Amino acid sequence: MANIKSATKRIDIAKRNELKNRRYESSVKKFIKKYLHSLELYKKTPTEINFQIVIENLNSAYSKLDKAKKTKVLHRNTVARKKSALKIALNSSNFH
Repeated sequence: MANIKSATKRIDIAKRNELKNRRYESSVKKFIKKYLHSLELYKKTPTEINFQIVIENLNSAYSKLDKAKKTKVLHRNTVARKKSALKIALNSSNFH
């Protein structure tokens, strides 16, 4: 346990930031899983409605990734890699 006031304050700030970062990371994972699930559904039954759902989920995942990058929760190269992987998954689905 820290004895200096500024050190205890830094510990509190680190805990607060850890919670915020965890929230961002879990929401990014949630939106990516939602997108991949909708993509699998689209691969099984390729309809125009399912394709629109896939695109909406892709845009949501991109938005969450960009917000995580903006708040410096995720590194910009990590975000670029994840966005590229999501787009490759869509392009490899031979149905659109």
